Amino acid sequence: MGITERKEGIYLKEYHLPQAPARLNLRDALRVRSAAYPWNRAIGSGLATCLPILIGLLLGDIIHGFSAALGAFTFLYIGTETYKQRAKKLAAVAICLAAAMVLGSLLAPYTIVLSIVAGIIGIIAFYVLNTLQLLIPGPMFFVLIFCMATGLPLDPHSAWERGLYVLLGGALSWLLAMASWLWTKKNHEKQVLVKSYRQLMTMLQSIGTPSFYQMQHLTVLTLKQADRIIYASKRQPAALRLHELAADIFYTLTQLNNDSLSSDLRKSLENQLTAVIDALEDAKGNWPAYTNSEQSVVRNLQLELEQAYELSSKATAEEAVHVETESAWSVLRNGLSRKNITVRHALFYGLFIMIASLLAHSLGFNRPYWVPVACAAVLIGANTTLTIHRAIQRSLGTIVGTLIGGLILSLEPSGIYLILVVGLLQLCVELVIVRNYVFANMFIAPLVLVLVETMNPGNTVSYFVTARVVDTIVGSLIAILAVLLLWRGIHTRFLPIILKETILNMQELLRAIHSGDREKRHTKKLMNNLIELRAAYDRSLGDFSASQQQAEVLWPAIMHTQHAGYLLMSLRKNKDKLTETQYDAIQNQLGSIMTSLSTRQPVSFEKYEELDLQRELNQLQSALTQLHKTKDAAKLAPN
Repeated sequence: MGITERKEGIYLKEYHLPQAPARLNLRDALRVRSAAYPWNRAIGSGLATCLPILIGLLLGDIIHGFSAALGAFTFLYIGTETYKQRAKKLAAVAICLAAAMVLGSLLAPYTIVLSIVAGIIGIIAFYVLNTLQLLIPGPMFFVLIFCMATGLPLDPHSAWERGLYVLLGGALSWLLAMASWLWTKKNHEKQVLVKSYRQLMTMLQSIGTPSFYQMQHLTVLTLKQADRIIYASKRQPAALRLHELAADIFYTLTQLNNDSLSSDLRKSLENQLTAVIDALEDAKGNWPAYTNSEQSVVRNLQLELEQAYELSSKATAEEAVHVETESAWSVLRNGLSRKNITVRHALFYGLFIMIASLLAHSLGFNRPYWVPVACAAVLIGANTTLTIHRAIQRSLGTIVGTLIGGLILSLEPSGIYLILVVGLLQLCVELVIVRNYVFANMFIAPLVLVLVETMNPGNTVSYFVTARVVDTIVGSLIAILAVLLLWRGIHTRFLPIILKETILNMQELLRAIHSGDREKRHTKKLMNNLIELRAAYDRSLGDFSASQQQAEVLWPAIMHTQHAGYLLMSLRKNKDKLTETQYDAIQNQLGSIMTSLSTRQPVSFEKYEELDLQRELNQLQSALTQLHKTKDAAKLAPN
């Protein structure tokens, strides 16, 4: 796509816009992904599920062993983190799962109250996990434990006992999750640093290609993930400095994208970055010879890479240092805003879990708790298409899985055979879920049937199978209707709002750079804004055709805003070189962009060409002018 803007007889340089990310399609629901099987996670989750049952069997109380097995969901919340972070996170998860069991057992007789509480649990779990970027496996298991508790035999007096067993199962999962420390003792700082520098290599190789902006975005996400590990670890000066250098190299590569690189120079830079990665991985290798470039940006990159190599080659122990980080409570508190789409999504998620529960109870379903559970699992989809994907995947997988579960129950396994079946099913769930959610549900459905039937003896197999299939389909349909009626196109409508907020934060960062006041805080704020902007755009591609088209109209403005934002951050390193004239010119450009976004009208602007950032803002202004001249401009007004 080419864009040319005319102003007073002068044409801006014509450019070709990088290809926008592809839309999501409904047919992708059954696509099988190529991903490595997570054997460690699968074996760990299988052991966490079957060991509590085995202990219960040995103690002569297998029913309570099955209650404790529900606490095994704690193991699924393992992520990329230090062992200290893992210990805190999994302990919190185990306690919350136990609390959900207690609440579900206490409130089971009160239909309206339990439905409201199910919605509140969904809201809190969704907001907390998404705000803290703990997206896998998501909030569904907290809703699942609560709803399953309401389906157990009514006995409010045993609520605390049931909760205790879930907590014990969670404690066992905690021990299994932490046990790997005994034989691996992974250096998580080194792991994330290697990942960061490998991603920087991919970004360097993409310079001058249409994939650069996608690689730039992925690099930001990688560095953001590394923040949590590096800043929460032992505070080693070398690791901290290498992480900071990775961020500096990212900004330098962002500047370098606007310059032409010869093949020899590109190869030389790749050799330097390869040497850094090898040193981080303790591989033998020497620092390659290179010629200092005449380009200041390339020369800066060469010096940064050399510093990274020297630091990564050091083997001496260093004293820990203190780094101020934002607490989880602070992150959660700061995220509470009506403009935050995560808050709205959490409210939407909890509302329809509550509605699904009320409908299931009022219509007299045999196992009403399966309806809100299915709704909760499907509504995790980030947009319309992904929600329908999950509805199709969950329904098809459940139909096949219940047949498998019915066959297993008809064989009446008991004792050690029952334990082996549960452990094997949980292992299979974690192995195949990375390929397609359909396959996972083929094992989730029989696993749940075995658990529920064992904890609710006396019902026929056909009773459980029929109830499971019908309730899952009904819950999935409620989720689809909810998205189609209230959530379709929400991300497209939010894009202009997030875009305006991003430009506003760019103005604040520019003032902070000029004054030298709270630069780091404003840089972090803008970084989060740019990530949120791109995430909202990516989600909008999963809405239906009209919303997708409206979002795609905004792609040029979003892409140029992202690149301009990262160029502005790179000015922090060279702020002493920013003159008053350049500062005033950039503020003028950002002001006219904000005016254009606020009025949704083309605004005349003055062209500046001195800095890369100024040229990028020229392109952004041109893209907005082109946008507001289209017939779709009025449709893009935020609600």
